[in-house]
Amino acid sequence: MIKIVLCDDHVIFRQGLLKLLQTAEDITVAGESGEGHGILSLIEKEKPDVAILDISIPGSNGFEIMNEIQGKGLKTKVIFLTMHNDQPTVKTAIQSDASGYVLKDDAFEDLLYAIRAVASGGKFISPSLSAEFFKTKSTTEFKNHNLTEREREILRLIALGLTNKKIAVKLYISVKTVETHRTNILQKLNIHSTADLVRNAIKMGLLEP
Repeated sequence: MIKIVLCDDHVIFRQGLLKLLQTAEDITVAGESGEGHGILSLIEKEKPDVAILDISIPGSNGFEIMNEIQGKGLKTKVIFLTMHNDQPTVKTAIQSDASGYVLKDDAFEDLLYAIRAVASGGKFISPSLSAEFFKTKSTTEFKNHNLTEREREILRLIALGLTNKKIAVKLYISVKTVETHRTNILQKLNIHSTADLVRNAIKMGLLEP
């Protein structure tokens, strides 16, 4: 069972989301709050797997809360659920180690997928942001990293939060082939986890918001 908490200052939205989340058999909502101090106390008490936070929160903001979580050594992962779709905010969220970024006008199924992916150690970025914010850079810029054309494509899809299975289906290859490419990419970039791959790929300019 995935334990989550929710923070959003819009009561109607929060209550509606709670009702939807209660329909998921593998997710339990340990609590909710409409302001920053309340959600921090709740996270410390309940130690949820995932915290779903708006970025604009009375008494704090999503980034400050995430920093507090990390500073206290809590293992709770953060998914931002927000209306902010501007480039600087999205980039800041990814580089500050948020595990997920979902827009409020995304489908509820996208949020469910994000929760499950993040709880299992993955990353998720809103599909509606994918095409607009993440484009592979030119082939010449990748040559320094010795990535093949296929590895560049798989790197892009990994950074967008797709699982190995979804990448395999999208590219019409086997899951084992995706796993092999993923291993090669990590080795070539000298990166040791998917989270580091996503964060460093953006910082290094391999993906351009």
